[in-house]
Amino acid sequence: MVAEYITLDGLATELSEIKHQHFSGHILLKSSLGQEWCLYIYLGRILYATGGSHPIRRWVRNTTIMGVDGSNAESLQTRIETLTDISALTLAELNSCWEYYLLVNWAKQGRITRNNLIKHIQTTIVEVLFDIVQAEEVTYQQIEQDRLSPQLTLIDIDRALGLAVQQQQQWQQVGLTGILPDRSIKIVAHREFQQIVSPSAYQALQFVLNGEHTIREIAIKARKSPAAIGQSFRGHLQSGMLSLIDLPDFVSPVAKSKHSLGAKIPLIFCIDDSPFVCDRLEQIFHQEGYQFISVMDSLKAIPIAIAKKPELIFLDLVMPNANGYEICSRLRKIGAFQNTPIVILTGNDGVIDRVRAKVVGATDFVTKPVQAELVLEIARKYLQMALVK
Repeated sequence: MVAEYITLDGLATELSEIKHQHFSGHILLKSSLGQEWCLYIYLGRILYATGGSHPIRRWVRNTTIMGVDGSNAESLQTRIETLTDISALTLAELNSCWEYYLLVNWAKQGRITRNNLIKHIQTTIVEVLFDIVQAEEVTYQQIEQDRLSPQLTLIDIDRALGLAVQQQQQWQQVGLTGILPDRSIKIVAHREFQQIVSPSAYQALQFVLNGEHTIREIAIKARKSPAAIGQSFRGHLQSGMLSLIDLPDFVSPVAKSKHSLGAKIPLIFCIDDSPFVCDRLEQIFHQEGYQFISVMDSLKAIPIAIAKKPELIFLDLVMPNANGYEICSRLRKIGAFQNTPIVILTGNDGVIDRVRAKVVGATDFVTKPVQAELVLEIARKYLQMALVK
């Protein structure tokens, strides 16, 4: 299915349809701001969900709530490292959905109770769906691959979406439209703020409203809903005493593992005359811990490839001076690149283009616009094959 923008009503219709079709696979969704989510489906029900701006923060937060071993560590860094320890996972599990397979392992080890396991998954799914609903319009793409196994629990799609919509309506009703719960709140006018709260309240709040905790994280500390926290500080945000801050996510444990001692970090090379495509791929692959370089001048591509010796090449089909077919053919004539995976990037998904790309030695074919999960899936596939050889 080709990705296309749909509204909330359209999303509800699509999810109800896959429920009735008993679809298994995963669904990729992307907002106009570039946020991406993945819903894992089994027989029309949701197994797990991930993505968005803070998948690692969400994981640590929801795992801490459920009281998993290590979640009571005093140091945040120690807690993050303990709760994102993926050393026991296989390469296939890492390349699929490490969060889900950590839960599988924890269930086997007795580190999480059955009830808390289900709550963890339900909470995560509804939170992801809330963020998708907040986006108002997303692209939607069904892919019949990457089926998670075993099935820890199956969540009804209509019910989960209904809860997310209900939470989003509550969010809007308290005047928080346009404010994302993954943003942080920071005191910017200390003197003015100090004058309107008690000394004890100020002492407590200055450590919470310091730009280092998201609204969702503050809600957990205060044992309130994110909507209640947002409502409490809405007036102060409007007055300018408080400000909203964007926080980065914690580093992905998969990205960390690729930087472990002795591990060779794969280099991915992109040849594309579009700065948007190059920037997007750089963002995707750097976040996963890969090395990445790009070149927009097709005439300089081959000398740079020879010098850098990448493990994987993404190659645009239509470029000035030299097109993707010509560059692919020339690369295959160089000994160092006879077996290097070369993936063609194009906005033209035609049979003739695919055949011609295969003739000149292309390994695979990906249509634009670039979808993070798709290019990562391809990168993992071919880089894993290269490791085995």
